[in-house]
Amino acid sequence: MMTRDKFENELTVQSHKDDGSLDPFHESYEEALDSISETLGGEYPLWIDGQAVETKESFTVTSPGDFDQVVGEFASGTKDDAVAAVSAAATAFSEWKELSIKDRTEIFRTAADKIRQRKYEIAALMGAENGKNRTEAMAEVDEAIDFLEYYCYSLEHEDGFGSTLTEPTPGQYCVSDLQPYGVFGVVTPFNFPFAILVGMTSGALITGNTAVVKPASTTPLTAHLFIEILIESGIPDGVVNLVTGSGRTVGQPLIEHEDVSGFAFTGSREVGLHIQNTFDELGKRGPVIAELGGKNPVIVTDTADISKAVSGVKFGAFSFSGQKCSATSRVYVHEDVIDEFTEQLVAETDELTVGPFENQDTVVSPLIDDDALEQYNNICELAQEDGTVQVGGTEVEDEELPDGRYVEPTVVADIPHDHELATEEHFLPFVTIHPVSSLDEGITKANDSDYALCAGVFSEDEDEINTWFGQIKSGMCYVNRQQSATTGALVQAQPFGGWKFSGTTGKFAGGPWYLQQFMRQQSRTVVGDVGSPE
Repeated sequence: MMTRDKFENELTVQSHKDDGSLDPFHESYEEALDSISETLGGEYPLWIDGQAVETKESFTVTSPGDFDQVVGEFASGTKDDAVAAVSAAATAFSEWKELSIKDRTEIFRTAADKIRQRKYEIAALMGAENGKNRTEAMAEVDEAIDFLEYYCYSLEHEDGFGSTLTEPTPGQYCVSDLQPYGVFGVVTPFNFPFAILVGMTSGALITGNTAVVKPASTTPLTAHLFIEILIESGIPDGVVNLVTGSGRTVGQPLIEHEDVSGFAFTGSREVGLHIQNTFDELGKRGPVIAELGGKNPVIVTDTADISKAVSGVKFGAFSFSGQKCSATSRVYVHEDVIDEFTEQLVAETDELTVGPFENQDTVVSPLIDDDALEQYNNICELAQEDGTVQVGGTEVEDEELPDGRYVEPTVVADIPHDHELATEEHFLPFVTIHPVSSLDEGITKANDSDYALCAGVFSEDEDEINTWFGQIKSGMCYVNRQQSATTGALVQAQPFGGWKFSGTTGKFAGGPWYLQQFMRQQSRTVVGDVGSPE
């Protein structure tokens, strides 16, 4: 089997920066903005067994940054639709799993090429759908391409992860093989509606499973784009099916269906554990591959470069309004430098641009829905009562902004380490600052959480850094990362996942052990001269 020699990340914005050619990037994005009006506001059905399926009811999605902008009208699926989608996936499984690795990877590499051709359009549509600015949206489209290319590379390079084993006695031939489970349910979040959906869906499909995909109800458009691209790339009918609607109406039937053998999920701890518990109660033996959020700490020691630390925390906490499971949310700063750090962070946070996705200088995006806005107001009110709001804490009032959910990035001090504002995940542009007297105290408090997704440290002392690496309990660890203290992982280079309640498997997306989770091992033995097992 022919394999590619290496994998390389798709780095659109970084490549333009390195070449000193950001102007063409912005020009291409602006052209895409002009063109997406033809797509926005359309009507979108379900997609089951290779056919568009209309429904009696639908729901409207509007842009979080401009309520007058209708993203689209989407079919509201029912339990019967979910059941039909599972049935189609179950029927398609037997032929799909027998397709060669070469034939499967050809489909996904074709899809990656089609995404490259449409990357600016997809980035612009994503901005309209969830408010993500142009550079972050483009990075997400690049990540989707990376998932497709890396998983194709991994599957080919490892020849499907099978291996020939020892010959225990003469004439006894043994191999180990990995086989797909069957139908996977795939439920995806609003914050990375393209990359995470592409990554989880392709992980299930490329390994020989079939899938029923349910995107977040706030961001179904980008899911439709990917399914459209897969169909254009030649994926057979029924292998991937798309149902849109509420989690209760179409998501729960997927979890409970007897023909759903596994589940891939990214979202809240509550929902992820519900999926796992339901699988356990029903006696299902397939995997629940879930990423369940974070409360990501950063430590700033007294040897840190304060400017680097401020930059890393600022972008880690407030880009895309902190609506990331990897967002920086609590910072433990050595008491000797906390005043300097806080003063500089407050000043730079106050300069961040809050605005719509179209604006080139937007950093802090609009909030995704009314529940997020209500949560923001509630925690800011609590912060005023129990701590000190250093900057932010209110909705943005600016007549020049369109009608949307715009809020100020918020820095809070004087909150106890065990306060709910410092322990619960909020998914908002909100960070708490805490003094510590030593690195050891910072590590102890950083580890004192049910979550363990991402963590960062800023230190110029090698011994401190090595101590931190040895003691921090986190799936993803970053040192002196000024572009963002805890966010922005790259496929292969920085596999994404967490420990404790931040994940269920300990095998991370975009890493060398991710795909094997979608398969189960089979040991094959043949005795005699009738041929070795395949």
